[in-house]
Amino acid sequence: MCDTKLKTTATTAAIKPEWLRVNQVPAIFGIGRSKLYELLAEGKIKSVSLRKRGQMSGTRLISYDSLADYLESLV
Repeated sequence: MCDTKLKTTATTAAIKPEWLRVNQVPAIFGIGRSKLYELLAEGKIKSVSLRKRGQMSGTRLISYDSLADYLESLV
């Protein structure tokens, strides 16, 4: 029973998310919220906002790959 749980945990840990919420970015990439929004405004990384028509705010999702590619380009 323990072996199955370990295999499941190891498998899910290896899965890379396609999209991140804004509050997840600092923990994964070490980039603060204001710097993140600066990169978005400059068009250096991709994101999408999920909201209903006419709604003022929504959920901003950041593309994991575009952020990783941007950071890699700085190396």
